[in-house]
Amino acid sequence: MDKIFLKCITWLNPVLARMGVDTMQLGRILRLKLMIDNRRPKGMFARTSNKQMKEGKMQWLTTIMTLVMGVLIALVLVMNNAPYVTHTIYFLIFMVLMALTMISDFTSVLIDVRDHYILLPRPVNDRTIAVSRILHISIYVLRLALLQGLPALILIGFIDGPLAVPLFFVEILQATFLSILLVNMVYLVLMKLASPQGFKDVISYFQIGFSIVIFAGYYLMPKLITRSSLGEISLLEHWWAYLLPPMWISALNELVIHPERATLVTAALAVLGLALPLAGLWFVAKVLAPGFNRKLAVLATSDGNSNSQDNKMQTGRFNLIDKAANLLIKDPVENAGFRITLKLAARSRDFKMKVYPSLAYVPIYFVYFSINGDGTTLSGKFSSLQSGNSYVALIYLCTFVLAAVLTNITMSDKYKSSWVYYALPIGEPGKILSGMYKAVVSFYFFPYCVVIGIVTVAVWGFSAVNDLILAFLVSVIYGMLMALFMVKGLPFSKPVQVKQSGGRVTVSLLVMGVIAVIGYVHYFAMKWELLIWIMIVPLLIINLAMFHYYKKQTWANIELAEM
Repeated sequence: MDKIFLKCITWLNPVLARMGVDTMQLGRILRLKLMIDNRRPKGMFARTSNKQMKEGKMQWLTTIMTLVMGVLIALVLVMNNAPYVTHTIYFLIFMVLMALTMISDFTSVLIDVRDHYILLPRPVNDRTIAVSRILHISIYVLRLALLQGLPALILIGFIDGPLAVPLFFVEILQATFLSILLVNMVYLVLMKLASPQGFKDVISYFQIGFSIVIFAGYYLMPKLITRSSLGEISLLEHWWAYLLPPMWISALNELVIHPERATLVTAALAVLGLALPLAGLWFVAKVLAPGFNRKLAVLATSDGNSNSQDNKMQTGRFNLIDKAANLLIKDPVENAGFRITLKLAARSRDFKMKVYPSLAYVPIYFVYFSINGDGTTLSGKFSSLQSGNSYVALIYLCTFVLAAVLTNITMSDKYKSSWVYYALPIGEPGKILSGMYKAVVSFYFFPYCVVIGIVTVAVWGFSAVNDLILAFLVSVIYGMLMALFMVKGLPFSKPVQVKQSGGRVTVSLLVMGVIAVIGYVHYFAMKWELLIWIMIVPLLIINLAMFHYYKKQTWANIELAEM
């Protein structure tokens, strides 16, 4: 397959040469990149070790998963009587999945600087390197695109006849290249406009937001859009639909297979869909590629401190942490644990990538369970939800956020830097742990619960205030149990691989079972408002007692990573 793709790229050599690309260097760079790429684990199996799974089995699993996804989205082609609409919806989903693949797997490839040390001393220009990276990504994504589009290729042969199959294949190529170019153009524009630190932050938040959108769409879209409503969609009635790239791709099918319905607008969109990938490649090579090497070098050597605006934002954030630490904590060791936890968390992109999406998962799960079921409209379900007491479930779901923060607050790829904890004369490491826990609760969990509480009071009224306080105290007890039995580590002091161990599954289930029982008792006690207020007092005492015990942890209670 790689040889076929490389051969196809040579057909573009005249065009690439006019753009200022050295085609001979481009070919050699691509061959080496593909050779290295074939030795790297892909996608969801990237973390699986060779001992656990052989490369052949891993490739088969990836192929099967991609085919299953292709079958599911191919069913969209038979859910509407208008081929133009079904093709547009299909390619909209197709392009979103392709973009997600690039963001999850190949963002690091675009800004990877490891090959920079080999290419930079040699006479390779910016345009050649930038185009080689985009074509490298294109070849990889094109493999998945053809595999994912295979079920639709077969299905379209039955819907529109055998002549539609090669045309649909061209449309798949269009969708793939447009997805690649749009994502990479955004990245390259950001590299032009933003500082190194700003670029990295924007990419991180973009990945987080994109993962949240995909998660929400996966759970909520099937509930909000039924097959009958999908069959009634008429995109052609809306002017904004003509601005969507999937509409341009689908116009080619409408123009060739159904010419009796085609208009001048359809023909113009079809031409636009064919010309845009080449125009995008020209724009990248001529406008965005100059200075690409210099930007990569800055990204490789800069930690973001070179930009005064970034420095001001970082300093302001750290000043807030210092003021909060001095206000909440008087003990110097505990104060230091509080500060180092929050400052390292603010700098760690891996921590943000793992924790921030969980902040959105809780309301998505709640909405999913609330609108689940048949026979009622959305307005009716909302009225029923507002008249009930199901907000208790929303409050207790917040424990997932606390669990996500605690699970990741002790882990880091640079865990060997934690030698400083053991080098200092600290006799009571429990003070560092208590500072860490206070940081997690005060800067992550409590503000999140405040936001959830405001929404709860706005929807269900002030009678929910005592339930919010009680559920918050129960959640903090759950977090303390997690910290005592499952998260035995100092801030960012353990390797990430430890997270994959399953030795504490029984303890985790037991702790969750206890919290679930308390939650059920809370739900049935809600009819007695005074009882809820009374229950707050012993839970507050339990929290203080557990925190005092947690503060007394010794070195023997802490799991130490090998330096």
